[in-house]
Amino acid sequence: MLKFLILMIGLMLMSFFGEFVFFFPYLMLLSVGWLSVYGVKVLSVSFFGSDILSWFLILLTFWVVMLMVISSHSYKVYNYFYKKFIFVLMLMMVLLFLTFSCLDLLSFYVFFEGSLIPIYLLIVGWGYQPERLQAGIYILMYTIFASLPLLISIFYLGSIMGGYSFLFFSSFTELPSWASFWFFFTIFAFLVKLPAFYVHLWLPKAHVEAPVSGSMMLAGVLLKLGCYGMMRVMMLFTGSVVYLSSILLSLGLLGGLMVSFICLRQVDLKGLIAYSSVSHMGLALGGLGSWGLWGYSSCLYMCLAHGLCSSGLFFLSGVVYERSGSRSMMINKGMLEIMPSLAFWWFIFCIGNMAAPVVLNLVGELGLLGSILSFSFYSLVFLMFFSFMGASYSLYLYSSTQHGKYFSGLRSFPDGGMREFLVLFLHFFPLFFLILEVDMMSF
Repeated sequence: MLKFLILMIGLMLMSFFGEFVFFFPYLMLLSVGWLSVYGVKVLSVSFFGSDILSWFLILLTFWVVMLMVISSHSYKVYNYFYKKFIFVLMLMMVLLFLTFSCLDLLSFYVFFEGSLIPIYLLIVGWGYQPERLQAGIYILMYTIFASLPLLISIFYLGSIMGGYSFLFFSSFTELPSWASFWFFFTIFAFLVKLPAFYVHLWLPKAHVEAPVSGSMMLAGVLLKLGCYGMMRVMMLFTGSVVYLSSILLSLGLLGGLMVSFICLRQVDLKGLIAYSSVSHMGLALGGLGSWGLWGYSSCLYMCLAHGLCSSGLFFLSGVVYERSGSRSMMINKGMLEIMPSLAFWWFIFCIGNMAAPVVLNLVGELGLLGSILSFSFYSLVFLMFFSFMGASYSLYLYSSTQHGKYFSGLRSFPDGGMREFLVLFLHFFPLFFLILEVDMMSF
């Protein structure tokens, strides 16, 4: 683990001295070497370690950061603080790597909160509009205030367990009478980061004001910190989770269904994709609330699939914004006539967003639906509406952008370039490939 940390710190320092994008394939090749330890549940070196869950999220982080660098070529062309931008991306990659590979609960909290700094810098420093300052305040206030209860709970856990290492933690055999309150006290920070409904208002603002690369990182990796943290912490509260599973499941399903209706009222491209992320994470929360191995595995599939699919959709919205100067779906109509090559990629990622074959989203959603139904068959009605609404807002996104009469001022649009097609293909290829190797991600 330490060689990866040293390599990434070196990449971060090299960002000030020249082009380093070609080091990413080298980094990925080193990562593939870890596959030789497949079958070992925990790979542990000193304070860092990895299991199947953290390993795939680390790979997702590397992959999305690589795509962020390629997609931000315009910053280099116009010299828009490019080296500082790359440094922020490298800092984010290091912090996320440390978060996913940390074996110490207190250190996990430090890196978990530290990952907020780079995304705040991206939004405030490279956002498009003056409202980015308000979005930065939103994300700071929501995440910081929600994290204080988690810090108190970590100190209390450490005093009970005699340490903070994940390896020495075990589920409580005797829970206090106030364990239910303690459980929600602990996971509240993860519910905000997920985000769950009612505490999701920071996400649409952050997505709308963030640059394309910031939205790709937010949707691709940072939202997965909420799922990852919940999956780690819920193991400690086995009795309390089983008792409160119905509450978590209801919060996820009802919240996701309500957000699906909000998606159909959106006229902003990034706003619609952001709210669809909240809906998908609501389904993942319901799968975690079903408290089963099937739900946990499917939640990992959903994290990987949603991270790649939503990142691709945000990149497509950024491509449209670069050409039209607007994110409004009232202006960006009839793209099928103006940019026919990109219309194909819009179709691919929209059907991926609605979990149609043959992408990894299908496996994740089917597994989550089966896990939730095995917990409560009465949730069938909500799941039917949930799936229908997911298809509705995905088709609404595609039909609104690709069909209709295009705006007369958009006649001189250039079609997609080689760099843009490369980024889109690198988003799609893992979505298609991983569905063939689902057994590789089983717990």
